[in-house]
Amino acid sequence: MRAKFFRTKYLTGSHVQMMYLRLLMLSMVIPLVIVGACLYYLMFTLVASQIGIPEYVAYNLSPVVKRINYILIIGVPPLLLLLLLWGIALSHRFAGPMERLEAELKNMVDNRDFKHRIHLRKSDNVKPLADAVNRLLDAMEGKHK
Repeated sequence: MRAKFFRTKYLTGSHVQMMYLRLLMLSMVIPLVIVGACLYYLMFTLVASQIGIPEYVAYNLSPVVKRINYILIIGVPPLLLLLLLWGIALSHRFAGPMERLEAELKNMVDNRDFKHRIHLRKSDNVKPLADAVNRLLDAMEGKHK
């Protein structure tokens, strides 16, 4: 029976994970800011076109804007936290196996143990790469016999 590999460290600090985490966070935060700005713009232009008097628009929209700001202040931080946690989980699914692959290859080179094979989970994204390295090691070992 094969042992199961469990990673307990979700933030590995590797450059690959940080790169994907930044990319994921930017792809989530930028649309959030754009949608918020569009909503403010839509709200002001619709009301301004209906009423037509700028002072009256500002007077009537002030309570609405305060409520929207209050909702955003309360709602956006938990949303960003959830997005961050989701980003960490997604980046870990790729960076964790990459880090393991890198560590096993480094260990093989440092110990000159080329009989060792790399074992990753079937669901890992870089499993085909690990299998290719294992086939390469098998082929090299066959030539030296």
